[in-house]
Amino acid sequence: MATYVFRCPGCSVFEVVQPMSALRPTHTCPTCGAPAARVFTAPGLLSTPSPVHRALDRAAASAEAPQVVRSLPHGAPPPRRRRWNPVTGAAPLDAAHRPAGPHPPLPRW
Repeated sequence: MATYVFRCPGCSVFEVVQPMSALRPTHTCPTCGAPAARVFTAPGLLSTPSPVHRALDRAAASAEAPQVVRSLPHGAPPPRRRRWNPVTGAAPLDAAHRPAGPHPPLPRW
């Protein structure tokens, strides 16, 4: 549901909350019943959540004076395993953990 502002020529400004699909260029005034024209205003944006706001502030501050990091922050997830890459191939596997199969291994480049 969106809030729209209308201006009645005889009365004053009033707001109407209705779905976007039901919006018309005019709306009847609730006090006098005259047709009122829509007033175009800036959109009502929600405020940014505080964690996002702090992250944006840190990113802006680090653009001018980057902070040097020597280790992973506490509570950071461990690095992920290497994935398959079309250039370097798959991540190397230990022979003891390689699954046995009927097919011979593919040749390495």
